[in-house]
Amino acid sequence: MGSVGGSEFMATARQQADDFGVDRRQGEEVTGVEDGGGGFTVTTEDGEYEADYVVLATGANRDLAEALGCEFDEDDTVSVGVSMETSVEGAYATGAMARAEEWQAVISAGDGAAAALNILSNEKGEHYHDFDVPDTAASVFGDLIDDAE
Repeated sequence: MGSVGGSEFMATARQQADDFGVDRRQGEEVTGVEDGGGGFTVTTEDGEYEADYVVLATGANRDLAEALGCEFDEDDTVSVGVSMETSVEGAYATGAMARAEEWQAVISAGDGAAAALNILSNEKGEHYHDFDVPDTAASVFGDLIDDAE
């Protein structure tokens, strides 16, 4: 079984995002995020951008979440639901922002994936599932298969 290094993996992931037409910003420090009621204004050192959603991933620094008006838990972490959405609709917090001592990359990646699936579900208007269903699923799973998909 082969392997791919982290830098190569990230280059591939960025290329895939670019191929799908994502407006991706990299290397710009975010200095502020404001809730515009139906969208966000993200301020960086290079300008302002409009966004439908924001995913906050700033480690244990919770300043942006506080400035945005997110609620906090007793342990001073950002309060989130299972989908990682904060008390501010459309704003998500991941990793150390929402967890007191669970600061592992794999946990943060899972949090980001939960946020992404929630955003995709919101955009699609129904639950989005990020996996392929084999043609043989009906014979294996029977009535557990949703015929609408």
